[in-house]
Amino acid sequence: MSKLRGLVWVGVVTVAATAAAVGLPTLARHVPWAVERTLGRMAGEAQGGLCRAGSSTESIAAFDQLVKRVYPRDAVDRSLPVSIDIVRGNTVNAFATLGGHIYVFDGLLQQMQSPEELAGVLAHEVEHVRARHIIQGAVVNLVTFSGVRALVLGDASDTATAASVLLSLRFSRDQEDEADRRALERLRRSGVDAAGLSTLFARLQQSTQPPALLSNHPTSSSRARLAANSNGYPVTPVLDADAWARAKQICHPRGDTR
Repeated sequence: MSKLRGLVWVGVVTVAATAAAVGLPTLARHVPWAVERTLGRMAGEAQGGLCRAGSSTESIAAFDQLVKRVYPRDAVDRSLPVSIDIVRGNTVNAFATLGGHIYVFDGLLQQMQSPEELAGVLAHEVEHVRARHIIQGAVVNLVTFSGVRALVLGDASDTATAASVLLSLRFSRDQEDEADRRALERLRRSGVDAAGLSTLFARLQQSTQPPALLSNHPTSSSRARLAANSNGYPVTPVLDADAWARAKQICHPRGDTR
């Protein structure tokens, strides 16, 4: 009987968490930006250290030149100030955090074959910030995870954790799809070839162990739509070959790529 009662609780709480996940993202969009920035400062910087601190002025200038092609683009961008940095580490990933901090690991930067690929990733992460996805995810994860764990007791706790993770994962995939669509529009307005974003994800998808960057992203078939939307508008190169080479060395000012 106690086991049955536990399963009933799991069902009830999962339904409640689903309902919460539907309504909370809308409410989270209205959290003042200043509050989110404060939460971001409390969370601290990404582990691994910012490469900018020890890099050459040439590499920093090249990287900043690339960033300016996609951000800021308009008044809304300026009202949600974003910082974009490369961090040390071999992880093939990029992510945005509370308060508009975007981090790209050097491991991902070294995998990129063109500045358009990096510009595409940055546009994607900027749109996570613009859509307030980060605060939405933080609120939903907190409520679904804490609520389920608080109400479900005993042996059902592992089941509760799994239900919470599944809800968060589904929400995250929706966010990723929206960020893709918005990033394409940002790249179009910036005159950046969106094929760079498509080719990067297609290439990473073919690796024997798909990297962390792909863990919550739409399927490769969804990504194929990026290529179909990457034509039909004028584009100009983001950086020339020399500037791109300098930007990629932002974590290795002396040429050490270990």
